[in-house]
Amino acid sequence: STLTFEKGQLIRSVFTEAEYAVSSINLALSGLKGVAKTAFNLRQIDADTLLRINSVKTLKGNATRTGRRLSDSEISKLLEGCNKISCPTARSRDRAILLVGIGAGLRCSEICSLDVSDIDFKNGVLTVMEGKGRKHRQIFLATEIIHALTEWIHYRQSSTNALFCKIIKGGKILENRLSPSGLDYMLTTLQALSGVEKFTPHDLRRTFITRLLEKGVDLNTVRQLAGHSDVSTTTRYDKRDIQWQKEASQGIRFA
Repeated sequence: STLTFEKGQLIRSVFTEAEYAVSSINLALSGLKGVAKTAFNLRQIDADTLLRINSVKTLKGNATRTGRRLSDSEISKLLEGCNKISCPTARSRDRAILLVGIGAGLRCSEICSLDVSDIDFKNGVLTVMEGKGRKHRQIFLATEIIHALTEWIHYRQSSTNALFCKIIKGGKILENRLSPSGLDYMLTTLQALSGVEKFTPHDLRRTFITRLLEKGVDLNTVRQLAGHSDVSTTTRYDKRDIQWQKEASQGIRFA
């Protein structure tokens, strides 16, 4: 109820001077305006104050594109790194997770939430239940991913329905579902083992989307496979580099 136009402007200025991302600043301003609207509905501020707070302008500019895609050579190194894991159960699980991340483009939370029943091994279909936005989608998996999942199921002997479980020393598989932090730790360990530069679990998803675009898959199909509601969201995952742009533009023929 003590929020004013001046305070909103001050917050905007402080964030700008601190070089926060445009999207982060605008998100903060949107949150402040939402609080002001609630204060107005609770009769804690008047309409004039609300109008002034809402007049604090958002920033214009392109959001900084974060993350990266993995190159083919890096993917090969990571798969070779999986082969270096001495524990057969961990080796099988980690390879399956890596391929699902790159070959199906799942979010970190979606990978951890997968159940065995979400995989149709006969038809090679993975169903993501209640993904972001409480939607579900189906992805047809490459043969190599199905083989990796089949191998993991052979090792995985657990009464729980969770597809990817925790593994402790000695190769013992627990019934506990693998957590997002556990997935991040597993990938960090694999990075070090493979000699690949740092990447995040979400970069596997960026790699999936970028590779589809490089193959010439139309943007709407990529959007559907990624589980995005808006094509503009999908375009932010496009990590095709300058070389790709150069070859595309120079490949234009006039006769």
